[in-house]
Order: sequence, then structure tokens, then C-alpha cells
Amino acid sequence: MQILTVSKAKSGFSRVARGVIKSRKPVVVRTPAGFVQIAPYDLPEEVPPAPRGSVGRLTRRELWLHNHFGESL
Repeated sequence: MQILTVSKAKSGFSRVARGVIKSRKPVVVRTPAGFVQIAPYDLPEEVPPAPRGSVGRLTRRELWLHNHFGESL
């Protein structure tokens, strides 16, 4: 893992950020107060809400299975 000082990270922040995104490897920045990690982050995929009234059409058993692990464990 690459460790940079604050002055190097500040002067080349865009280069460091592009490198983190491209290589998918985090970089640690040493500051006087401690350490800061710059790591890649992927936004989660948005899940659309269920259509209105679709939950009311489920049976009691289906609702129970949707709200629990069911028999999968």
C-alpha cells in the first residue's frame, strides 16, 4: 500500500485520485493528526420501489418468506 505525506498528496491530488481509481488500490496519507485513506468507491445500483399494491397481492406464506430467510438456512 502506498503511503504519501500531506504535501505530496495535496500537490498531486488529481494524479493520486486518478491512480487510485485506475488501480483500485487505496492510498494512505500521513497527516500530523493521524492517517487518512483514499480508496475507490462504487455507488450501489439503485433498486426501484415495488409497484403500488403489489405487496397486498401476496399470500401470508409469501409475505412470511419475503420477511425472513425462510427455509434457505
